[in-house]
Amino acid sequence: MKTIFTSALLLTAAILLHTNEASAQVGVGTTTPHSSAMMEINATGKGLLIPRMNQANRPASPATGLLIYQTDNTPGFYVYNGSAWTAVSNASSAGQDSTIIMTRAVAAYKQTGGPALGPLFFSPVSLGGQSSVNETQDATTSVNGTSPITSYVVPNACTFYKLRIVARVAPGGVVGSGSHSATFTLFKNGVSTGVAATVATSTTVGTTAVVEVSGTVSVVPGDVLSYQFTQTNQDPNTSYTLLLKGL
Repeated sequence: MKTIFTSALLLTAAILLHTNEASAQVGVGTTTPHSSAMMEINATGKGLLIPRMNQANRPASPATGLLIYQTDNTPGFYVYNGSAWTAVSNASSAGQDSTIIMTRAVAAYKQTGGPALGPLFFSPVSLGGQSSVNETQDATTSVNGTSPITSYVVPNACTFYKLRIVARVAPGGVVGSGSHSATFTLFKNGVSTGVAATVATSTTVGTTAVVEVSGTVSVVPGDVLSYQFTQTNQDPNTSYTLLLKGL
């Protein structure tokens, strides 16, 4: 009986040792995972499918390093870095810097005379102060926003994917009653890209508003960018910052 009991103990220990060794590494499609990997997947014609979900269903308390594929609101791979979800750059953009074109603009209000409602055109690169919105430029005189005064020539190829508008009601101007609404549309080579954002502000000085929209616009060196600007009224005096984001 003692011999049988001892043999059983030895067999159990051997099984446990074998289980421990097997759990050290995992191979899928291979019985010999690489020594540097805890897990190796070997397959031909098939890949690894990461969990897919929309933004609203992302884990509430994710572990640092957690990877998911987001299906909406700029779809793609996202990893949690310990404090926020960050997009994982695709292979084509690896090593590239983010591209941001920032523009300052002031609503084309008038102290006297008729309202300047637009459409007006101005450059994605600020010309400085209120001159970044030229009241005399319309769709005809600016050739759909591509005149030298109101356009920006792209130096490098990239793809823009978001337009962000920040508005602030500034002192001065004719501050009347009712909210103020302005729409900014991005043009490429004199043709609307369809990427547009509308931002509304109140008549209270210091009030701010932020709007961000998604849209894909690819450009190559020599392409001409401009914004079309329209507003619902000439009140109040509003200062804008426009960010065109891309890679």
